[in-house]
Amino acid sequence: MKPQHVQQEVLIFANTTLSQEALCRKNSSNKNNSANEELEEAFWDGLLNELVPEIMPSTRNTMMVIWGVYVGEFYFLIDLANSPGIVEPIYSINPDLLSSLINMN
Repeated sequence: MKPQHVQQEVLIFANTTLSQEALCRKNSSNKNNSANEELEEAFWDGLLNELVPEIMPSTRNTMMVIWGVYVGEFYFLIDLANSPGIVEPIYSINPDLLSSLINMN
């Protein structure tokens, strides 16, 4: 039986109270970084589990790791999976992909 590929995307908006609170809690080691750079680094360092620990229990039987943190103008898209893979655009919650699909119709 072929192992099942499990993938999950998490969309965090940058200008919310939740993300701003997380940025305030994080001690900044480099003052030259922008707020988005600081948050991106924090997500790579495990901030996602702190902010929304309830998303991980749904994938208890598989080892989910962060494969990508993509920074948009107003959001962060965090790609979690048990192995690397490409998300079909039709199944993605990436706002840039969604808007391009809507414009095609």
